[in-house]
Amino acid sequence: MDRIRRETIEQYGDAPATPTEALAHVLALFADEPNSRLMVEATSGIYGQGVRTGLTMGDLRALHAQLSVD
Repeated sequence: MDRIRRETIEQYGDAPATPTEALAHVLALFADEPNSRLMVEATSGIYGQGVRTGLTMGDLRALHAQLSVD
């Protein structure tokens, strides 16, 4: 196993098995990203030139917080 794979597994554990684990994994890997960073792009240019829709890091953090409470 190469060094990067080994270090990632050591730091973040096994690959996520559920959508909730996958979300937590993404948040851990990109923890330093600002809330405004677009992580999942749904559209680009449909609503006007340069307008993109999707989910930001802030959206993902809010969803994770909501899942953690439920």
